[in-house]
Amino acid sequence: MTATAGADVVQSSADLLIDLPDGTILGSETKTENYSYYAYRGIPFAKPPLGNLRFQAPVRNDPWDGILDASELKDCCIPLGSSQEQQSEDCLYINVFTPPQNTTETLPVMIWMYGGGFTTGCALESVFGPQSLTNEGVIVVTFNYRLGLYGFLSTNDSVILGNAGLKDQLLAMKWTQKNIEFFGGDPEKVTIFGESAGGVSVGAHVANKKSAGLYRAAICQSGCSLTILPSAIQSDPRQTAYDIAKSINPFVSEATTTEEIRDFLQSLPAAKVEDENAYVTDHSFTLLESGNFNHVPLIIGTNSAESLSILGILLPELVIAALSYDLNSALLIPYNLNPLPGTNLNDVAVLIKQAYNNNQPFALNLASFVEFTSDQLFVRSSLKQAELQSNYSPVYFYQFSYSGTVGSIHATIEGTGKVGHGEDVRYLFDRTEFPLNTEEEFLTKSRMTRLWANFAKTLNPTPDEIDPLLNVTWTQVSGLNIPYLDIDETLEVKPGKKVKEMEMWNDVFYTYGQQPFSGF
Repeated sequence: MTATAGADVVQSSADLLIDLPDGTILGSETKTENYSYYAYRGIPFAKPPLGNLRFQAPVRNDPWDGILDASELKDCCIPLGSSQEQQSEDCLYINVFTPPQNTTETLPVMIWMYGGGFTTGCALESVFGPQSLTNEGVIVVTFNYRLGLYGFLSTNDSVILGNAGLKDQLLAMKWTQKNIEFFGGDPEKVTIFGESAGGVSVGAHVANKKSAGLYRAAICQSGCSLTILPSAIQSDPRQTAYDIAKSINPFVSEATTTEEIRDFLQSLPAAKVEDENAYVTDHSFTLLESGNFNHVPLIIGTNSAESLSILGILLPELVIAALSYDLNSALLIPYNLNPLPGTNLNDVAVLIKQAYNNNQPFALNLASFVEFTSDQLFVRSSLKQAELQSNYSPVYFYQFSYSGTVGSIHATIEGTGKVGHGEDVRYLFDRTEFPLNTEEEFLTKSRMTRLWANFAKTLNPTPDEIDPLLNVTWTQVSGLNIPYLDIDETLEVKPGKKVKEMEMWNDVFYTYGQQPFSGF
């Protein structure tokens, strides 16, 4: 795989040779008219998860002899989906991007975790170009983690424990702690950040004490530890493993041991392993509520119309989707509610519909439908995490509302936002597919990268000194009081996001749901 498209790559052994504990690497310098950064791509942080390492926790890589060429990205993890990029099971590699070093001062570090529902995604430089962040004086680290069955298959016992993909992420963070000083980074100033499934991953590490000390701050974009992605739910992971094995080998039965299932699935070529939903175990609500998590500062937020990217952006598509909810009230019930025995779900549905549309049909008010489905997918859980976590550590909430030419949503639905799921990432990284076109878009990008980099540097996205680029002081969340920074054509702190709706959701979960909650 090649480096960033449209950029010149220059190698200089004098400046770009780095001696790591595992061996020497040779990076490259990427230059255009407007930026320059050093890139160290495709560094192994784990052994290839092949053979008897398939489905298992990652194993630390072996040292190498000679000089490792770190000028090109390695393969993406399979299954990647429809992308034509190279993909392989041998995919556990990490990339480090630094500003050209003109000082002996160590720099803060930002570790990115990509989204994709735990079934797709890759640390592609053409998608997550680091230059706008490195220009702000931070080091950017990206890496691949396993997806689909390869990352999340479980037999629900000690044979295949599951969540190998999250363990890949944990090992990548440990690698960063051990090695980042050799790139000029400060291991005590690490921020983890991610979007969608990447935001869920970041939230999971915040809730997991095993990651304590590997970072000092976190950013969850459109996904957090309380977000339950439908694509990542397995109600019976053990049975899923058996079903997959049976679909390939009809002689597999319930009498087959989980060890035999593991050995059989490990013996198959990668092309024979079917792509199934990931299994993610989530007990984060109890941890957040009790304070038994990593108390780190957090930026968390969502886009103004998350569901538009998922439901469809054409009016007929939205009307049909809204009608399906009007005709089937069961769709209104949160899939992670786990209702108490004897609960009348029709009563719950009425409460929900009343809060969003005064119990009128969604098909007659598409704005309320977009608001409800966006809250159901990402907003409700993010607001709840902000509320709970703010009792123990600083939390800053945002809404990304700016709609430019690179956005995928251009429909206008009166009464709701215009920015669908994933669009904010186009203003944080430099993406070959979505080049910015207007001064206003570049201004929005500059503001967003400045806020994120400030947070990595100081744990405050708007430090005390006056910054004419931002001209705002971002107010922290305080329990149920959730002011938010609206990132639009201007930056403005607004009070009380979704107050009425969150009062209703709290009523639904605490009155009708069984604890412990798997999410919110």
